[in-house]
Amino acid sequence: MSRRYLLPLYILIVFLCIAQSAWARHIVGGELAFKPTATPNRYEITMIQYWDENTLTNMNRDQTAEVLIYRKRDNRLMDRATISFVSARNISYQNRACAAYRSLRTLEGTYRGFVTLNTSGYNDPDGYYLVWERCCRNDDINNILQPGDSGMTFYLEVPPLTVQDASPRFTTPNGAYICIDQPFKLTMGATDQDGDELRYSLVAPMRGNTSRSFPLGDDSPKQGYPFVLLAPGITIGTMIPGNPSLQINTSTGELSLTANSLGLYVFAIQCEEYRNGKRIGLVRRDFQLLVIECSQTTPPEPTITYNNQEAVEVTFCPEKPIELSTSESPDWAYQWQLNGQNIQGATTNKITVQDTGRYTVVKSFRTICSRDTASEPVEVSYGTPPPANIHTPSDAFCAGHTLLLTANDGSRTPGHTYTWYKENEKMNAADPALTVQAAGMYVLRVSEDNTGCAAADTVLVREENLEVKLPASMSVQLGKSAQLQPSVVSTSTDLTYHWTPTEGMQDNTLPDPTVLPTETTTYTLRVLSALGCFAEATILINVFDKLYIPDAFSPNGDGINDSFEIANAKHQVEEIQIYNRWGEIVFYSRGYTNPWDGVYKGKVVEPGSYTYIIKAAFQTFKGQVLILK
Repeated sequence: MSRRYLLPLYILIVFLCIAQSAWARHIVGGELAFKPTATPNRYEITMIQYWDENTLTNMNRDQTAEVLIYRKRDNRLMDRATISFVSARNISYQNRACAAYRSLRTLEGTYRGFVTLNTSGYNDPDGYYLVWERCCRNDDINNILQPGDSGMTFYLEVPPLTVQDASPRFTTPNGAYICIDQPFKLTMGATDQDGDELRYSLVAPMRGNTSRSFPLGDDSPKQGYPFVLLAPGITIGTMIPGNPSLQINTSTGELSLTANSLGLYVFAIQCEEYRNGKRIGLVRRDFQLLVIECSQTTPPEPTITYNNQEAVEVTFCPEKPIELSTSESPDWAYQWQLNGQNIQGATTNKITVQDTGRYTVVKSFRTICSRDTASEPVEVSYGTPPPANIHTPSDAFCAGHTLLLTANDGSRTPGHTYTWYKENEKMNAADPALTVQAAGMYVLRVSEDNTGCAAADTVLVREENLEVKLPASMSVQLGKSAQLQPSVVSTSTDLTYHWTPTEGMQDNTLPDPTVLPTETTTYTLRVLSALGCFAEATILINVFDKLYIPDAFSPNGDGINDSFEIANAKHQVEEIQIYNRWGEIVFYSRGYTNPWDGVYKGKVVEPGSYTYIIKAAFQTFKGQVLILK
């Protein structure tokens, strides 16, 4: 061959290789999702793709994808958004022997991006649609014509953006295949964060406008998005032939059939979103399933047990996860499911339960591709926490006393554990009653031994201090009043006062009453708080009459006026000093129980004037007394 033909041939081979790598035969399904974000006018676009891991390479996995946004009314292109590949994860097959036998390996790939759309520009009442196109499908699909030349289209409709709405999100499907002539079910439901009604139907997949020559969709004008060409004898009602053929529950999205033809089948599920009886949006999932030959041998149905007992309903609490199990054998493989969805990595005969829901386990032979069998479901729910209420007659106690805290009614409930804490420190107390001797924050935690459910209550306990002080005594002249002024220190402001006795007192409930006693009296003050704490103090009120100090006396022994008699000196005179004219103290006495008889140093003093200083309880007197012969 001449050189002039070699170069074009080389170019053709390179083009074919590049085109082949651009085809999307690794994509076995997927869908779009659209929702508003917390930022005004900003929206998140997500695309899920399901890949056949056997045909997936780094060259044919797109790193980005372009999603186009159109107005439904006139198919006007409004905007475009580039979304990027962010992650991939394995889809679990519940029968790993069959999956290995047919080399069934599926990945879920996620693309995500954001777009800013002005709400005022997207208010058309007919709404809008998002679309992504790619070519091509697998050559060996059995229910459509020219599958290797057919592209796929992911399609999503949304209401005007003036309507707050997030599109329904399909749940991740289990890794699945269909055993011929055996009943088959697969959950393909969706969830809606807005709580809208969802209705499901089977529809023809879209092939779109891509081709081998143009594998990527673009924004060129189009006359809609054509559907795949169904193979002879295939209808929407028989996308997978069987008895019955492929059907969908219009309320739950569950697929069911008993297939009677081997092969690979593609189909689409449409989920319509209704609000107040009006359809506001829809989303399509493109998917394919394989019908294979399986052995008719079926393992015995597994039974789920909890605490070595067959389980039907189980309650637990997050604080204490539980373990469900089924009998173990090296011949069997296991796949646990939660609400019909395979739990990634849960492939042993035991599972630690941390979420509520409906648990089942699917059992299959480890090395034989045969029918599998599922257990009866076990409903797992959160248990009801035990009551935990601290009861106490008050939130405070008097200093020097105690306070009793009781859990609930104070009696012990069998199967409950009681734990007390003070200031977050665990106390050495495990009874439903606790005697408190110090102020602080107390916490009661009651836990149910079987489920681990627990509840707590908290109380802040105060210590009330009350102290009352009064002077030991005070003196008051007869006929005069005195004010009693106690010192009261208390953590409470709600105090009552009570003085006894009430004689000489106008109001015995005042904190500082005025008294007018007629005789020496001991008064007692009792201070009481609203909590019932109390303190007492007493004061002696000495009542004295006016002192009468003589100005002369004659210590001559005639029995008349022989001494310096001071009337009413008892309980009044504290100290007396008498000086002669040279300043000598001729008489001194603390108190005045024995009057001065005029004697100094064993002799009667000389007549004349003598100076006295008398210190009494209420004042000091200074003067002179004349001593006569």
